[in-house]
Amino acid sequence: MSKEKLESLVKNMEIMLSEVEQLKIHCNKQSEELSQVVLEFRRENKELAQKYSQLTQDMKEAKETIVQLQDTKFAFEAKERQAQKLNRQL
Repeated sequence: MSKEKLESLVKNMEIMLSEVEQLKIHCNKQSEELSQVVLEFRRENKELAQKYSQLTQDMKEAKETIVQLQDTKFAFEAKERQAQKLNRQL
């Protein structure tokens, strides 16, 4: 191999090594950014899970309250009918 070809090969290898190093730095930076995004998504997911759990509990309590109110309404209506019936008898 001639000296010129060898020098050209060495020069090309140096350029490639420099590009590889730049690519490595770029990939490391993107990896760090991705890790931060993943951490943020995990935090948001945890918050959403907690909010969902709270909303589920709130809905359960609201349904129970509605059932109790309906029972009270039905009992009141029954008493009202009974009172009307007694009034008619008097």
